[in-house]
Amino acid sequence: MAHRLMISSVKGAKFVYDELHGFIPLKGIELELVDTPTFQRLRRVKQLAQAWYVYPGAVHTRFSHSLGVFRITSVLTSKFVKDGLLSEEDADLVKVAALLHDIGHTPYSHALEQYLLVKYGLRHEDITTWIIEEDPYIKDVLIKYGIEPSEISAIIRGIHKNQTLNMILSSDLDVDRLDYLPRDALHTGVAYGLIDLDRILQTITLDKSGYLSVPIKSIHAIESFYIARLHMYRAVYYHKTITSYQLLLSTIYRLMINDPNIRTYLEPYVDPKGIMNSVKEGRFHLWDDFFVGGLINLVMNKDLGSKELKDLISMYLRRRSYKVIYERIVFSYEPIRSGLKELVAKVNEVLEREGLSDYSVTTFLEVINITSEKDSVRIIDVSGESKPIRLFESSIVRNLPKYMNIFRVYALPPVEAKARSVLSKVLSHEVSI
Repeated sequence: MAHRLMISSVKGAKFVYDELHGFIPLKGIELELVDTPTFQRLRRVKQLAQAWYVYPGAVHTRFSHSLGVFRITSVLTSKFVKDGLLSEEDADLVKVAALLHDIGHTPYSHALEQYLLVKYGLRHEDITTWIIEEDPYIKDVLIKYGIEPSEISAIIRGIHKNQTLNMILSSDLDVDRLDYLPRDALHTGVAYGLIDLDRILQTITLDKSGYLSVPIKSIHAIESFYIARLHMYRAVYYHKTITSYQLLLSTIYRLMINDPNIRTYLEPYVDPKGIMNSVKEGRFHLWDDFFVGGLINLVMNKDLGSKELKDLISMYLRRRSYKVIYERIVFSYEPIRSGLKELVAKVNEVLEREGLSDYSVTTFLEVINITSEKDSVRIIDVSGESKPIRLFESSIVRNLPKYMNIFRVYALPPVEAKARSVLSKVLSHEVSI
């Protein structure tokens, strides 16, 4: 538990008690931002989307995570200001950016975001930028305190002129990961995400070139951090069953949008233009997990939509989903998208030829960057020189793979046997990667 705070130590603040960090003080701009309808919406957006289907305790929200990232950023920047590495003004900027960094996540996060990404190329970071620069609630608070909204969005997108601010919020050892790894581990109940947060925050600094670094005496804490990330990717974030429910909900959302009688209920949250308009009109805060979950119930209660849609919703509500009929996980030192994409193309070709719909059988491909020389944490040796932890011969991180490549084929139970049969030949041959 990192840097728990006594309530008497911050005058004039209101406090939120967090299960991970203890009392989190809020005052001034951060308190006003948290009180906006747009930020309060994060109470109604779960952090791990469909993870509760596997880990029932994983019902924590983007709200608590955002406060946690703000708290860690406050501790880190306080140290940097004290050490003369950061100005008070820049510290205030990055704390606001930390608070707002997840403001643009959609309901059910990755499930709906995958649909928007594939259909429109729209990322949640784009929506975050729109909210910070156009949402009347958020924008007005920033302007009231003399902060240019575009400066906050630049930090979140990693393009601010001050690279230190970018690295604090988006790097291998960023404040986002420092909160979500232990928080997600706590709520799922798995032990893999536990990290030595106190040690990291007490010793983190900037090297001579301005990169986030830690002294060699803290190398074990950083190694543990990297190993925790790897295990959480496998056990939680890309768990095959959790992913199946994300794919199922994404399919349900797509079918609801494609049905004109249901689409009207989803307006304006169906495409980039509608989402942008909802932001400008101050209605984005109404698009939350409750909104989507309520519409799913409405479809069933009012007998709306196709039989296929209602069958999928019935499965979703009864904890039935896609079954994995093929899985390949490869750890590598280079991304292997080309080989896996070749396999995906062959699978899709067979499915189309056999008349299996794109929602009854679906593919999942993800290439995850675990470590890299360019972005990895730097270690400062006893001589004062630093280099990426991957280049330290004595570090076990040197031997970790750089990439985790995942390819899966999922099928709905009614077509599982047929899908296995028609894909057996193409999936029995190893693709050169």
